[in-house]
Amino acid sequence: MGISSFEAVVLATDPAKHTSGAALLIPDYGPMDGDEPQFRGDYVLYEFGRVERQAERKRYVEQLLDLAEEFDIPPVFVAETWDPPHDKRVRLANGSFALVKDQKWTYKTVLGIGEGWGRWSAEIEAANEFREEEGLPEIIVERVPPDPWRDAVFGERRERGTESSKATAQRYFTGVFGYEVATSDVAEAGCIGVYAIRSEAIAALVQAYPKAKPQKRKKRAR
Repeated sequence: MGISSFEAVVLATDPAKHTSGAALLIPDYGPMDGDEPQFRGDYVLYEFGRVERQAERKRYVEQLLDLAEEFDIPPVFVAETWDPPHDKRVRLANGSFALVKDQKWTYKTVLGIGEGWGRWSAEIEAANEFREEEGLPEIIVERVPPDPWRDAVFGERRERGTESSKATAQRYFTGVFGYEVATSDVAEAGCIGVYAIRSEAIAALVQAYPKAKPQKRKKRAR
């Protein structure tokens, strides 16, 4: 999967309007034989799946925090975002130029991306409100556009195009984690998780993450 320079619990998501992919990664500490666990620089896939209901989003976020508390390491939530639309300047037959709108950014696409992220963001915000009451630092949240994480995971000479990239993600997921997934959203979530554990930017956030212990434990509830 690739050597990582930091320890954290990582929840990676490919958010969409109705259905998201999710993958939860934890550090590989090797066999638990009673000794102090040693981080091996790699991660293992703890859980993955399609997320279709808000209760499932809440469960994944709660699991992220429970595992982070169990291992006493930072919680990281990383999700795909989109680059803003890029209008293209094209030359017309008469020699003049015109701006052509980015066809990917339809109203339906913008609405779906906003709703998908909003549903995850609501759970992160609720969790952070609880953590603030407990005197705990907020969850680390990072967004990454498709091209940067695909270049980092698949290489810059990868196949281009949405459908080719999704197929590549499914093959990569199976090769790295050993599971076959029927949908690209889950595969891409796993790949975003791989990007996260290799990311220097996320490593810097984890290394700067403050240590804070709650004064009084409460049951997490909303």
